[in-house]
Amino acid sequence: MERMLDRPVSHYMRTPVFSVAAETDLETVRHRLATHNVSCLGVFDGAEPLAGVISRTDLLKAGRFERSETGAYALVLSAQEVRALMHGPAFCVDPAESVRTAARGMVEQRVHRLFVRKARNVFGVVGTLEVMRALVESRAKAHVAELMTSPVGTLDVATPLAEASLSLRAAGVTGLVVVSGPDEVPVGVFTQREALESSAHAGDAPVEGVMSARFITVNARTALHHAAAQAAATRARHLLVMENNRLLGIVAGLDFARAAARA
Repeated sequence: MERMLDRPVSHYMRTPVFSVAAETDLETVRHRLATHNVSCLGVFDGAEPLAGVISRTDLLKAGRFERSETGAYALVLSAQEVRALMHGPAFCVDPAESVRTAARGMVEQRVHRLFVRKARNVFGVVGTLEVMRALVESRAKAHVAELMTSPVGTLDVATPLAEASLSLRAAGVTGLVVVSGPDEVPVGVFTQREALESSAHAGDAPVEGVMSARFITVNARTALHHAAAQAAATRARHLLVMENNRLLGIVAGLDFARAAARA
């Protein structure tokens, strides 16, 4: 059944492709990322439909965290245009290429999605979520323990939001696990999305107030295709591997892509 990974990406890709003009300001980018619930936007520049990409990671790196007069803590973005911050060229894949090839490209470039493009036509986006769906259909036999990253970056539920945001940026990852109590029980995740959308909260407010509960837990021996099915169904971006109530590791989107690339 691994032949499912040899299906063309056009079978799995998402549409439409959300994009902004190269002269767009960064605050508009933040708003559009939240509105469309995506982690990046394509950038068009004049006649070029896909001159580059701008992502949440770029905004977090470019912004600075400040406390306002009211005590609210927010990521302040400069008046730069997208053109000055975007990454280009955008990483793309031909619509006839396989999911396996696309997954290999994600791993090699360390990106969570590729744009599906042929010549000047941009058809869609294929990302780690689509790779998960292909893994479900392929009934991949590996276990999550073979993919997980360990040790796991964590934050206590009482960690101030300002400190949590800085820790996330310093770690260079898309999310940190929020834990509670002496046993460090996972209760949530603090991701780039929460960091960008937390402007209504004071900097000394605990991260517990803004963390996401969108994660799932699995046993280390869970079959990869079962884990991928749960993650795809819930749209959970982080899968926590537990053993005897202890956090062993974490599986994220690129880990699924890695599994598909080598299947």
